[in-house]
Amino acid sequence: MGIHSLIPLAATIAYFCLLIVIVINRRWQRQHKLLAWYLVAASFWTLSSFFLFHSDLFVEYKLLLFRIVICTSMWWGVQLYYFARSFLRLPGGWAIRFGYISLVAFGTIAAMGYAPPGITSIDGLVTPVYGWWFIVYVVPLLTLAGMGVYSLVQRLRILTDPRERNKIAYLIVAIGLVVVFGFTSISPLARGYPVAHVGGLLSACILTYAVIKHELVSINSVLRRGLGWVSLFAIGTGAYLLVFYLLHLLVGFEVEVITFALATLSAAAVALLVYWLRPIFLGMVDQLFYRGTYSSRQALLSFNSKMGNIINLNELADEMLPAIVKALRTPQAKLLFEDVSSGDFTTQFTYPEVKGKSSDEPRFNLDNPIVAWLEKETSPLDLKQIDNIPQFKGLWQTEREKLVASNLELLCPIKSRGKLIGILALGRKQSKALYSQEDIELVTSLASQAGIIIENARMLDSLKKQQLQVEQLLTKAIHAQEEERQRISVDLHDGVAQWLAGASYRAQTVDALLSGNDNDEARGELATVESTIDKSLKELRRVLTGLRPPALDELGLKHALRQSLEELKADGLDCRFSEVGTPVRLPSSMEITVYRAVQEALTNIRKHANATKVNVRLQFQTDKLLVEVRDNGRGFDLSQTLDSAISVGHIGLLGMKQRAEMLGGDIKIRTDEGTGTSIILSLPIQSQVEER
Repeated sequence: MGIHSLIPLAATIAYFCLLIVIVINRRWQRQHKLLAWYLVAASFWTLSSFFLFHSDLFVEYKLLLFRIVICTSMWWGVQLYYFARSFLRLPGGWAIRFGYISLVAFGTIAAMGYAPPGITSIDGLVTPVYGWWFIVYVVPLLTLAGMGVYSLVQRLRILTDPRERNKIAYLIVAIGLVVVFGFTSISPLARGYPVAHVGGLLSACILTYAVIKHELVSINSVLRRGLGWVSLFAIGTGAYLLVFYLLHLLVGFEVEVITFALATLSAAAVALLVYWLRPIFLGMVDQLFYRGTYSSRQALLSFNSKMGNIINLNELADEMLPAIVKALRTPQAKLLFEDVSSGDFTTQFTYPEVKGKSSDEPRFNLDNPIVAWLEKETSPLDLKQIDNIPQFKGLWQTEREKLVASNLELLCPIKSRGKLIGILALGRKQSKALYSQEDIELVTSLASQAGIIIENARMLDSLKKQQLQVEQLLTKAIHAQEEERQRISVDLHDGVAQWLAGASYRAQTVDALLSGNDNDEARGELATVESTIDKSLKELRRVLTGLRPPALDELGLKHALRQSLEELKADGLDCRFSEVGTPVRLPSSMEITVYRAVQEALTNIRKHANATKVNVRLQFQTDKLLVEVRDNGRGFDLSQTLDSAISVGHIGLLGMKQRAEMLGGDIKIRTDEGTGTSIILSLPIQSQVEER
């Protein structure tokens, strides 16, 4: 064995080892499959080259072997390009179709004897007779190689992740080696030496290193199962060789190289065929055995994959009970859970549903021996065996009669963290047959999975209840706040406001009495007092309007918002109000939320925005109300403001958001420093009476 056959053999082993790594990785993605096909093509190419350059093998078939070598090398190039495109997450495009069409066309030409028409073999060196076929061979490979390298380079230039750039760099080097060494080998420059396989071997080593070191594809499972598969392969290979050796010793069986090679390839092909057909035949046998219940059993076996999508008990019952009834051929299946008030296990779900017999449904009290038994055990309870179990001697006769009348046969405990949280009850089989061990194992597995779902569903229900309680408390707090504001507003209006108004009138009366010329100084002081009282009255009226605007209760939301804008106009701002859609009178809680949100936004504009224009827009849609407050002020950093709102005591924006979320709506704030601010409040509405 010279260098011409040794290098292809080494490359074959390298590709085969890498193929094993990829095959062991079970959960294949698209790039896994394409890399595997690339390695298969490379293995065929290098293996056929080994037989071609080995002078003692297939001497009379050298021309056929050469045609196989060049066809598999072309297949190898097409698969390498396809894998590179998949790695870049790019579609194959027309180049892939061009590559496969060229491969089929060249294979046809080779099969017809034109590519190559002949070869020369001198001292083991095989050289083809070059001709037009060489152009048909080279042009597709050059095209794919150029496009592949171009795509990788373009990808490398736009990526910034150093890890991804490193992976692509390995691919570029691997493809570059294949291109340079490959085209050198098919030219007269190679002088018959297997230069292409040197490049192939280097490329295989680079890809292997990239896979293992830089995870060109995911191979986590290989680390766990690789040793087992390698050991199994070694044992199988050793046993295979031992059989041939024993045959040689015992019966004088002479093993020729070609016979051994063909037998090995045949055995490998049969083994792969059996491995691929195994699940198909097992499925056919299961279908024959279970017949109509096969699909239901498969659904039960795949129940674990659906667990993440089930979040409540109704979904659990709808998914599990019908499948159990069909798969096990039982007339009924029930789920019993703990009653909140009594603590007893009562039937809450039944399939198929039976109307008018709720009083006859199974029910187990907490002190029932069956509950105590299920609490301790993990396996199902066969009700036909109750008389043989000492723990059930204490069952009342009426309880035994109810069990017999229920037509139940199997009770399977459903547990979570070791505590009994439910019972899966199954009726007697329709065929009067007993539940097999396989049936019991299936039901036990389902009950175990159901325990996890039930625990998650209860946690979710608990969180929802807590969230509802918080929302109710917030609603009560807001109503209490509004009621307190209204009370303070009324008290100030009926008390302090009346006193200030009376003082203003008395000051005017005193001013009329002091009409002489000698009272100018007193009248000036009195005018100052009167002015102060008038300013106090205006400020007090503004505060009263802010606490509980009368216009909101008397005239509606639109007029209350207009009134707020009129007050803002007094500060010199250009304020505009617009309304879109058919206005309706909203519930009091929603009107208060909208008014407070707009009031908070206008207050922030007055104090912080330095704006000159303010727009308030109401848009009534079929199912929701949109309220937009927009200004042309200086804006602010939204994330920083929200992060520091609580710490600095500015919780206006957070209060607006909480009020909106309590009514099922939300608030969107669009702002940035120097660009103004837009606040959009969205609230769901129902059909109401049109606002007048």
